[in-house]
Amino acid sequence: MSVTLENPLTAAPRRAPLITLALAALALVAASPAVVACDQPAFSYQIPDGKSADEAAMAAAQQAVKSYVEAGESFISCLEQDGSVNSGNLARLRNSTIDDMEQIAAKFNRQLRQYRKAN
Repeated sequence: MSVTLENPLTAAPRRAPLITLALAALALVAASPAVVACDQPAFSYQIPDGKSADEAAMAAAQQAVKSYVEAGESFISCLEQDGSVNSGNLARLRNSTIDDMEQIAAKFNRQLRQYRKAN
């Protein structure tokens, strides 16, 4: 579809529907729920077996866990500041992120105890 620009002083009423459509589209976009800009962290690091790992591997695992927990805390903070997330989804995302952080930290701590026993 081609749009012909006309002199605004002599433009026919045909221009009004195009403007109306544009405004209606803009209103729909503004009324739709915003996409959450918060990035949920993922933990992809493999925690080493504490019985056979060396100190460098355990230190790297500890840093990976700390980074993941910090990213999880930032994610939760972002969600809490984002007004577009309803309270039910906020609670679900918050609780699931906290559960994941606790499980990963507990797994690391089990392996750290094994490492300390072995060394």
